Amino acid sequence: MAIAEKKDLYTFPGPPDAVSPEWPGTPIGAKNTVTRTKGRTAVHDKTVDRKPGLFRRLVANAVESIASSGQRTYAHDVVIHGLRVRAITNSEHLIGYWKDNWYGVDEWLRITGKRAAETPDVLVIALGRVPTEAEAAYYSRQNDTVIFFNTSYYGQLKSWVLGAVGRKLAVEYGVHSIHGAVVTKDGKGILYIAPTGTGKSTSTYGVMEFPNTRFHSDDWVYVRYAYRTKDGKTVSPLRILDGGEEVAKGYQTYRWLEEHRSSDATVVGRGLDDREVTASAKDLDVDHPEAYAYTSEKVFYLRSNLVENFPQAAFDMIRSRLENAPDVTPEFMAEHKATIDAIQAKLQGKPPFDRMDEATLRTTIARFFAFDNTRAMLDITTVFPKERVFTNPMEPARINAVLLIKRNFDEDVVVERLPIDKFMARLLIGLTPAGTKEIVYNSYRAVDDKSERAWIDTIEAKGVDRMWSEYEKAKDKPETLHEEMEMFRMLYSSAAAYDLNTTLQKDKAITSKMEAVSKTMRIIVKALENTKSDFRYDIGSYRKLVE
Repeated sequence: MAIAEKKDLYTFPGPPDAVSPEWPGTPIGAKNTVTRTKGRTAVHDKTVDRKPGLFRRLVANAVESIASSGQRTYAHDVVIHGLRVRAITNSEHLIGYWKDNWYGVDEWLRITGKRAAETPDVLVIALGRVPTEAEAAYYSRQNDTVIFFNTSYYGQLKSWVLGAVGRKLAVEYGVHSIHGAVVTKDGKGILYIAPTGTGKSTSTYGVMEFPNTRFHSDDWVYVRYAYRTKDGKTVSPLRILDGGEEVAKGYQTYRWLEEHRSSDATVVGRGLDDREVTASAKDLDVDHPEAYAYTSEKVFYLRSNLVENFPQAAFDMIRSRLENAPDVTPEFMAEHKATIDAIQAKLQGKPPFDRMDEATLRTTIARFFAFDNTRAMLDITTVFPKERVFTNPMEPARINAVLLIKRNFDEDVVVERLPIDKFMARLLIGLTPAGTKEIVYNSYRAVDDKSERAWIDTIEAKGVDRMWSEYEKAKDKPETLHEEMEMFRMLYSSAAAYDLNTTLQKDKAITSKMEAVSKTMRIIVKALENTKSDFRYDIGSYRKLVE
């Protein structure tokens, strides 16, 4: 029996039994897997280390399940920004997506010339059909381990893995993990940070319509902060040795260097080519840091509704393994006829869609965007020429501008350059279009976000305009939050920061969503070129920028 969704506009085939975490959906693409859980698990615990005995119990139950279930278990190691990550799972769907998504150990060596550690830095265990456990997700920072039970939804697994990798990179290497996207124009990088549904992917792909652009990343970037030396080297600090003793490492190095400008301490770091570099602290230009982005994924896991704005993505998606592609009803087809017509015009007669009759083609198009969380793996080099894509995960992109994207129809401001207090307050609050709050617009973070949120609420209560000053002087801020905001402080020092409100539809002269998107892209390019601190345009004045 099919499960009806969204006023019967689309449906999913029901599960074969009461315990299967995944099962086949109606065929589309190379494969279509329906997952019982299509979002966050009912139990989601990132505070395992505070609960004595819990981690040991979880591992014991996982080992017991692997030994006794009789199900096939897969194991595969990948490299995520230099860290070796091992996945162990009995889900065919999860292991398939895992291999598609990331660089394997041999691939990493071949592409980057870098050899991964022999043993995993992070371990991921994801098992279904475990009767002794609830549908749940757990994380232990002390053990750098993620454990999932009875869910096959790849989206949550990916996000928790990125969070676990990010914690280790921040503390030990000073690398900033950001839920964002990057594209470059004329060699200058634009970093978008935004909650879901505000136009991050649309903006990334949209700027690619301009000449001299390169696609970098769609969802997640690793940022390294670096300083120039007097002899022209670029150093991204890892640790600082003073008198033979380590006085700072990872994200702590930035503040230490600012406070010890004339020190003879040795800075041990990496150059942009990832080779070890050493320098004296006093030789670094700490007043002018630089930010460099590195891509994370080999193939992008993204929402297939991208085809609404970029129909060309469908050519690769139709060959991809899909996750949760629904069946659509006649009511959906009728309600979205105009959108289906527009996409059909771009696809019809071109392989492989030329082999479909019109009804099949239109239904296929509808299934790509009917459910907001249908996912596919997209090889971006099938959308853009390979030379216009960053394909080496260790090739840096210099970030020159960072845009915090929002969609707030109650505000008339379209774009403005942000002072640091507004920039940091926006990130701390993390207000989404749905009215929820995500610290730094990143629900992936492997931290106790409830305790962080409670602490942030205490300084927000004193006034948004005072949040950053209150944060700076507070002595009791959570250490995990301090990690994050210290690196965002470095980002602000390294690039021009802007607020972008994607609401040009408010302009009565705008006749279509496509026109609104096109003009928003031109605003973004103008912001990248801007050097003024008073750059600010509202719904009544933005046309001065784009005409």
